[in-house]
Amino acid sequence: MADSATNSVFPARVYWTAFIGLFFDYYDLYLFVYLEKTLAGHFQLSGGESSWLQFAGLASVGAGSLLFGYLADRFGRARLLLAVFGVYGAGIAGISLAQDYGSLVAWRVVASLALGAEWGISHSLLAGCATRGQRYRLSALLQFSILGGLLAALAARYALPALGWRWMFALSIIPVALLSVWRWRGLVAESDLNVRETAPLLTALRGQGRRFAVGLALAALTIASGTINVFYAKELPQSVWYTAAFWGLVAPGMLGGAWLVGRMGVRRALQLYAGGLVALSLICWQMNRPEGKMIFALMLPVLNGIPFGLMGAYFNELFGEYRTMLSGSAYNLGRILAGLAPVMLTSLGLAEGGRYFLFTATLGLAVGSVVYLFIAKTDH
Repeated sequence: MADSATNSVFPARVYWTAFIGLFFDYYDLYLFVYLEKTLAGHFQLSGGESSWLQFAGLASVGAGSLLFGYLADRFGRARLLLAVFGVYGAGIAGISLAQDYGSLVAWRVVASLALGAEWGISHSLLAGCATRGQRYRLSALLQFSILGGLLAALAARYALPALGWRWMFALSIIPVALLSVWRWRGLVAESDLNVRETAPLLTALRGQGRRFAVGLALAALTIASGTINVFYAKELPQSVWYTAAFWGLVAPGMLGGAWLVGRMGVRRALQLYAGGLVALSLICWQMNRPEGKMIFALMLPVLNGIPFGLMGAYFNELFGEYRTMLSGSAYNLGRILAGLAPVMLTSLGLAEGGRYFLFTATLGLAVGSVVYLFIAKTDH
């Protein structure tokens, strides 16, 4: 439910502020993935050290959503958004100047804290200044910021030889600095954006545990399906066009999810997603041909766009007080759990022979079960 105090604020200002910030956050987050081998070679990292570097970044995203989400709820979301960009800028500057493995990990943690904070605060600000119809549409459009990952993929492919990895991180500080000025003039001047929670934290959290469990389960299961995309991306021809197609195909799903919510509500939109994921998995499993892998790799981002596009708005309806902290941490802690999906595929022996389709079909069934059991039919 939108905060009545913020209805006078034009939501486009909040949207573009949030979008640009998240876009470059995602750019740096995915740049670490694409430059994993480059960084491992430069710092002479072992396999364990390289894996720890990636995990430290992911875990810090969850920690950032908790820490900064709480501070935003208590002291004002708009001002905390500015503080987050200061943290982000410091983290990226530190990464670009890191001289050893220890400093690289430390500054990676600092930058990742900012990404976790950005998601929760941005969606809460949008929820507070938009009508319900606008909220789902803007939430879906805000998730287009993940295309910062496409920029990272292209930069790693084409700019790395000319610029080197340090400059690829450092150059993103420029838009960060410009955006900070814009944020100061456009958000902090609107004092009514700084809605604050006054109830004690433990009192406010009482009774919201079940809703948090539902949000965490939905995030973990649906993002796990997105994580599986990594396995199928290698089935695509390695060209810029197929890379762009792979990233770009999530857009129809996100917009479709917002449209479905407007027509039939969150419950039925997620039911369609769950059924579609099961059907796609079983059809491609039965095909048992290389074409099936290609179809799955290109269709999975479309399906995953549905929950990805609606979660930001829905989580802000799911929670009452301290919703910035609760919505952001449910989403980002779900991402951490979803990161275990590739490990499970390997440990269960599902990574070969097309049996990974059974894993994604199971994810679809699990999402459908959560929706059936815990999301009310009146949840529109």
